[in-house]
Order: sequence, then structure tokens, then C-alpha cells
Amino acid sequence: MRSIFDIKKSITEIYNLFKKRNVSTVFTLGSVINIFEIGNEVFMKYHGEEYERLIKRSPSSAPDLLDDEPFSLERTLQIYDQLESKYENITPELIQEVFEINSRLAWKDYRKKYDVYILDICQKNPNDKYLCYLAAVVYYDHKDFRNALKYIDFSLQNYTSSADMTHFKALCYIQLGELEAARTYLYQALFLAEISPESPSKRHEKHNIYPNYPVDFHTSAAMIRADLNKLDRAEHLFEHNIMNILLTTD
Repeated sequence: MRSIFDIKKSITEIYNLFKKRNVSTVFTLGSVINIFEIGNEVFMKYHGEEYERLIKRSPSSAPDLLDDEPFSLERTLQIYDQLESKYENITPELIQEVFEINSRLAWKDYRKKYDVYILDICQKNPNDKYLCYLAAVVYYDHKDFRNALKYIDFSLQNYTSSADMTHFKALCYIQLGELEAARTYLYQALFLAEISPESPSKRHEKHNIYPNYPVDFHTSAAMIRADLNKLDRAEHLFEHNIMNILLTTD
């Protein structure tokens, strides 16, 4: 991942090249296309090896972020509409916003395709515990916590030492209001995180159907402790406020 310094350096170079190649710096619809073209040139100049590595990855039938089309008219119009009232001329700040908005739009488009793909491929491969884990995350993001719990439960049969998955299971229980079960799994996740800080979800067979950009869940001992503290506060609030109201009402 590039540092903030590298990003600022790239933005400055794109800005200087834009001024050099264009008579006017007035912000127009065509400016967005020019910014993308110059940005691609600058990226290839400094990160050609990284790009080569990305395109040589194992092929997969899953959606891929590299399939994104930032040069489409629809995407260009969306970016221009969001920025035209804010900028009159091309500036480094505008160029940075162009790429930030494009990244958000690209991720949004990817998630639409990704979610459909994961739920479909999981149904076709119901015994693949890694795919079931990815499906659990999709269900959670769509607020279908029952299915999220069902699929993460199945996945944990293969990943019993995963702090990530155990913490995720606790979050499902929290969303379902089952706080005692959530606390049990939070403590279990904390134990796993402390004895084995790095317990990524490992993929095995069927690489051709696994996504190169999985939407998964990563935790840490600090995150788990924070959720335990939130759970303590929630239970304290219930016991001392809500219960008092109920007793007073009775």
C-alpha cells in the first residue's frame, strides 16, 4: 500500500501534467476523463511491477475490482455532478477528490456484483466452509443476522482457532439480542487473539471460484475488549435504567 507521501506526490504529478497538456484548467466533464488518463499513466510509471503482479493472479470466476470501468460515461457524469458546484478550476484537491469518489463508486459497484455472486456460489457449494464464511459476512452486512449466524456456525467447524470468525459470531449474537452467548464468544475470541494473533481465514481448494478481493472480517484483542466494554455498558444501562422503569410502572 502506498504511503500518504506517495499519494500526494502522484496527485502533484498528475496536476502538473494536466496543466502542461491542457490550454485551460477550467473544470469540465472532459477534465475527469483527462485526469483518469493521466492518473493511469502516472500509476504505470511508478507501479508497473505491481500491476503486472495483479494481472498475473490465478484466474477466478468471481467479480474483480480490476474489472472496474472508471472511463464509462455514467461514472464520469456521477463524479462531475458531485464536484461541479465545488470547483471551477482543476486543483490538486479536486484531482484527489476525483480518485476518492471513483474509489467509492468502484467499491459500491463491486459489492453489488460480489454479494450476488457469493450467495449464489455458496448455494452451489454448500459444504465449502470458506465460502460459507464469506456468505455470513454478506448476510450480516444486509442485516440478515440469523443467516449470518447459521453460516458462520458452519464455517467454524473448519476454523475452530479463528479469532476473526469467533468474534464475528459474537457480533451476530449481539445483533440478535442474545448477550450472554455473545459474551461467551467474545471471551473465546479474546483468548484466541492473544495466543495466536494472526489467524487468517485460509483458503484451500477451488481457487478458481474464490474472490481475489473477499469481504471478510478481521479482529484484534483491542477490538474484542472494546466490544466487551460496550456489552458491559449496555447491560448496565438495561439493569439500572430500563429495569427501574419497569419496576416503577408495576
